[in-house]
Amino acid sequence: MLHSHTFRPEKKLGDLSYAQLEATFRVNTFGPALVLRHFTPLLDAERAVLALISAKVGSIEDNRLGGWYSYRASKAALNMLLKTASIELKRSKPNAVLVSLHPGTVNTGLSKPFKGEQIGRTPQDAAGDMLQALNQLTPFDSGSFVSYSGERLPW
Repeated sequence: MLHSHTFRPEKKLGDLSYAQLEATFRVNTFGPALVLRHFTPLLDAERAVLALISAKVGSIEDNRLGGWYSYRASKAALNMLLKTASIELKRSKPNAVLVSLHPGTVNTGLSKPFKGEQIGRTPQDAAGDMLQALNQLTPFDSGSFVSYSGERLPW
């Protein structure tokens, strides 16, 4: 969640609000964290891949523009939860792969207000690209942040 009918992404610190931070973290961080909790025990010990949808703007290292405080922070927190879970899971299921996955700009309601229709890919193309990237992953990749193209992204 980047925006809703009640709020837009923050452009400056003065735009921060508790309600927006809480709503964004509930959707982008807390929900996926509980998916990890409940689904990792179900992963096959031989070969399993579980990806959480993150965003390149959640990269602390790659943040050159600022703004979008709650969205960026919620995705960075999601990445940390996934990385931590991958370390724990490696002990019991060393062949499992947990990754944070950046889908790229996709022509959806999330990106529409930000020229998503002009610069985004179709949801079908994005899903195909992500599946192809996930199919290439090995246990060595567990705990990483990857793009739909298979590129490793900086934390």
